[in-house]
Amino acid sequence: MLRAVLRACAVLLPTLQVSPVIAQDHDFQQWTLLVAQGPIKDRLLVQAEIQPRMTNDASRLGQFQISPALGYRLNKNTMVFVGYMFVHTNPVDRASFDENRVYQHIVYPVGKIGNVAINARTRLEARTVVGANDLAVRFRQQVRAQMPIDQERGTLIVAWSEAFYNLNDADWGPREGFDRWRNFVGVSVPVAKGVMLEPGYLNQAVFRPGEDRLDHIASVTMFYRF
Repeated sequence: MLRAVLRACAVLLPTLQVSPVIAQDHDFQQWTLLVAQGPIKDRLLVQAEIQPRMTNDASRLGQFQISPALGYRLNKNTMVFVGYMFVHTNPVDRASFDENRVYQHIVYPVGKIGNVAINARTRLEARTVVGANDLAVRFRQQVRAQMPIDQERGTLIVAWSEAFYNLNDADWGPREGFDRWRNFVGVSVPVAKGVMLEPGYLNQAVFRPGEDRLDHIASVTMFYRF
């Protein structure tokens, strides 16, 4: 088992790129993501997400997200979704604010390298903040690789990378250009019928005017497929 994990790390860890920024501002955080997904009729899908994010050395609830979405399965491995996300952010250095986000994304296979399956998600978001005027548009591209390390139990080692790019400036903060970059490595473990638990380490580089920020995140995701 240990040898299998080490071999998997050797294959997947190169997919995680080291952030090019040398960030002076660091934070330890803990994110818990709960995802439920399943069919409602033929190829039509429904999905719901809830995510609390503990920030400032995981001492306080800095952000809360909730998102319903409708999807359509184009084929066995390709799905398109349209969704809405409500985001409440409570930073320490300014007043809290609420964001409304409408997004569309497609999830699709890229290919395989040996036992490593590679998938991608391409997302476009339209974002507004209560009390602000501008609409901010953001593009996100995620590439995910996974490899079985225990065929009998269905355990996988997982690595993914996601880049965020703002397509315009907005009066409430976003600036055109690269916004942030997330890189994750962890495992995916079946814990019950239709339930997968995915704990791991998530690194987030946030690009800001002046000083950038680097977040070290203990991430736990639970997927429930019904």
